[in-house]
Amino acid sequence: MAESYNPTDPIEIAPGVFHLGVQDRPNSFNNIPYLIVDGNDAVLIDPGSAKKEFFDVVLGKLQKALNGDLKKIKHIIVQHQDPDLCAAIPLVEPYCSPDLTVHAPLESKVLVQHYGFKAKLHPLDDGDTLVFGNNHTFVFAMTPYCHFIGSMVTYDVNRKIVFSSDAFGGFTGMTDLYAGPDYPIQLTSFLGQYLGSKRALEYALKRLEQVAEKYGIDMICPQHGCVIKKEQIPTYLEAAHNLHVGGEVDALAAKHGIKLEGE
Repeated sequence: MAESYNPTDPIEIAPGVFHLGVQDRPNSFNNIPYLIVDGNDAVLIDPGSAKKEFFDVVLGKLQKALNGDLKKIKHIIVQHQDPDLCAAIPLVEPYCSPDLTVHAPLESKVLVQHYGFKAKLHPLDDGDTLVFGNNHTFVFAMTPYCHFIGSMVTYDVNRKIVFSSDAFGGFTGMTDLYAGPDYPIQLTSFLGQYLGSKRALEYALKRLEQVAEKYGIDMICPQHGCVIKKEQIPTYLEAAHNLHVGGEVDALAAKHGIKLEGE
């Protein structure tokens, strides 16, 4: 199993599950679309940026993973509305199935529609499911304000994988595919910057723990950072639970002599 990024090739991290990550080393940032293939159907999660140097990499990896047959992609899932995961939708759309559906959280739909794609936009609510391929099932769990009101995670029932969007994301300029011993630091710096609410983070974590209790989780796949293997999950759950978020607001409040009540 590969332990580092491949700049040109997709990496199969589980049967039929491909990591299509792109590195943005100057910004210690990466962007990770995921492709899930089952029979003649494929689902693309968080397709990525419209920047040519990023999209060309993702498109090349898609072509290799699908042996050139991108028409298998019948579903695109975007887990919130940000351009680093949604802007590529109209670019990849012409390669996909003519029956393509884009799925997005209900609260993000009003913004996702502005990316200019032609496919049907299907809003998702907490607990909704998507079945494709050979009875392959996804369950969607809303994680509001983590980091946008219309944020969610996607759970692959068949592979026991959580595609966690920004939750469990990390800043990393390295090429590591899987989280290592220093990943809690990277996770802390990322979530501390992008999340403003401890309650929202706690809700998202407890929702993930509910999923783990009901179905089991073998892997967490964030949109940024590193893939977290099963044996590492308790460590990173604990690190996330202990995280202080919203520090930038606290610092600005102190600078300007503003007293904040409550959270």
